[in-house]
Amino acid sequence: MKLKGIDKLREKLPAYPGRKIFLFPLKGLAAAILGYIFLIVLDIIPRLFSDIPLLVTIEPVLPILGTTFIGALAISLVGTLWRRRDSMKSQYGQLSYQMMISKGAIGIGLIMPVIFHAATSIHLLQPVQPVNDLTSLFSSLVLPMLGVTPELDFWIRLILSGIIFVVGMLIVRSTIFSFGIDYMAVVYLYFPEESEVQNHEIYSVVRHPVYMGGIILGAAAMIFNFSIYSILFFVIVYLIFKVQIRREERELIERFGDGYAEYREKVPALHVRPRDFREFFKFLRQGIKPS
Repeated sequence: MKLKGIDKLREKLPAYPGRKIFLFPLKGLAAAILGYIFLIVLDIIPRLFSDIPLLVTIEPVLPILGTTFIGALAISLVGTLWRRRDSMKSQYGQLSYQMMISKGAIGIGLIMPVIFHAATSIHLLQPVQPVNDLTSLFSSLVLPMLGVTPELDFWIRLILSGIIFVVGMLIVRSTIFSFGIDYMAVVYLYFPEESEVQNHEIYSVVRHPVYMGGIILGAAAMIFNFSIYSILFFVIVYLIFKVQIRREERELIERFGDGYAEYREKVPALHVRPRDFREFFKFLRQGIKPS
């Protein structure tokens, strides 16, 4: 099945004909892998050099600092598409999108290791155990600390994270199928004159469905390894999407004025109201087409 919007995306990337267009997701995947490796290496460095007192002392905060750094780098790279748009368009015209999209692909890729880090059992990383007791505490499972038996804790985390993960993936899938890969790749940020108003049922339910999907995937990762660290990493995931939403909505208000400002007051950005559950699950099941 042909992916919706792929022809428009190819049209805006003339230097990447045929299979070359897959270089962009590959760049995102490479960024995700390298970002995750960086986080894991940072997690275990104090264990490899436990004879250095400073590393032992700062071991508990290194996972948080590393995740914050990767998250900040991700949102900065994605934000470059917005910050440099006008200057790039004035200098390179129609080719400006093609020249900038790699930064966006890498930035999106770097969000993935932040999510994966939330699902990582830091105290189980090899080759040796943490050298600071606080690291072990922060990476210990929360529910057993509250009195839940290890067996029940395992099944609670596995079932809940599995259900939430499926919901998150369905949101992302339905959003791509409904709006097209061209919208997901922000083609119309650089070509607003070619965009169309998306009169879609899901926008009466939630303003940013794909970002909601990303946050739900982060929640699934947090619950899969429900520790203090995973909760903190999820907060970072949430803040990444909130920063991006603020960036996008500033432009939407400039483009559509009071109409969008009023819409923003009526429809939640990242959650579904109980009265809208039926429409929301209809979207997940069918990937409703724009009306």
